[in-house]
Amino acid sequence: MAQKIIIDTDPGVDDVLAILLALASPELEVLLISIVFGNTHAQLAHDNLLKIYYNLSKEISEIPESKERFKKALSNHKKTKLALGEDDPIDGEKSVAAYFHGPDGLSNITKTHPQLTPPKLDPSEQHDYLEITQKPSHQVMLDILREEDDDSVVIVALGPLTNLAHAFRNDPETFSKVSRIVWMGGALDHPGNTSPVAEFNCFADPYAANEILNGCKKGSFELILAPLDITTPHSIPFSDLIHPSIVSIPDKNGLIPKESKNAGPLEIFISSMLIRVRGLQASFGLRDSMEMHDPLAIWFALSHASRKRNTEALKEEGWELKQRDFQIERIGELTRGMCIIDKRGTGETGVDRSKDEDLKSYGIGKKDEETGRMGEKIEKSKNLPWVITNTPGPEELRRVLLGRVFGDKV
Repeated sequence: MAQKIIIDTDPGVDDVLAILLALASPELEVLLISIVFGNTHAQLAHDNLLKIYYNLSKEISEIPESKERFKKALSNHKKTKLALGEDDPIDGEKSVAAYFHGPDGLSNITKTHPQLTPPKLDPSEQHDYLEITQKPSHQVMLDILREEDDDSVVIVALGPLTNLAHAFRNDPETFSKVSRIVWMGGALDHPGNTSPVAEFNCFADPYAANEILNGCKKGSFELILAPLDITTPHSIPFSDLIHPSIVSIPDKNGLIPKESKNAGPLEIFISSMLIRVRGLQASFGLRDSMEMHDPLAIWFALSHASRKRNTEALKEEGWELKQRDFQIERIGELTRGMCIIDKRGTGETGVDRSKDEDLKSYGIGKKDEETGRMGEKIEKSKNLPWVITNTPGPEELRRVLLGRVFGDKV
């Protein structure tokens, strides 16, 4: 039986690849695609999701064999819901990642490649593959969790956690029915990608990230992180993702791939987005490959499909997880969105000693391994978030993604 999932996302070029991977994976049943601001504004991200389905429908129309790869996701008997969510963070200034993803979130293909945008949908018409709802996405998320059995739905979050925080605030009991949350977010021991210390999804709404982190620590639900530490080393060469009929890129051996076939609609769609990204990464001095941040979170979900709660027992081959304790900076001038790890080795977490004004500061009070500074009891949580620390490897992710999305044998 397929794992039921909700994808909360802000498409986003790597979100597109992640969503396509989910739709091409029979292990997963996508109940809802919930849109949030992030890589672009929420309404534009909603439009981008429609672009994905538009070009996917052209793919299965023009290339009959591709229908087999996506038959479950594009069946008409049970449509995936699509809901528009939050366009602003819970608190603080709004930030979007247009610097990387372009003004529309997809390298500005809305203007440069208008043929990739579907005709405007008549409100009176139904979408062929989506049930488009007018309800806010956090309400739809809660509706699904109420309807489904406890511990049966996984949320995979690919953007800021704003929608999830609204759902948790609105109805914590229902939200806690979630099997687990898998979030592509944060940077623990790795540099940030938006600031020197912060990953974008955590930076964009650190208040929401903090609420979800605290909910996990209180035992309301399980949280699994795919931070930059693990996603950054997982990349796929642009020569695999950009069709040679559009741009000829040398492969890892320096060879120009031959045009074995004409580019299909999905290859044109993906290639058109990634040309700008490739040039941008070259300007940053990065390698000639696309980092698979969001696809890795989907890959984890499909690799652990139908596994129930108790993350400690997740032992799929090649995957490793470790519990980590950290806090999230929300208002720092230079550290907004930073995952703060207390490295003092005292057992304290986030204790500011300058606030200690009572007599225990003078040595009055017991201190041992179960207490903090002079008698302060340390709360040792068993409900810390889990962090993905190892996978079956970048080459396996390349094989899975290219094989399932494009039908390529790798």
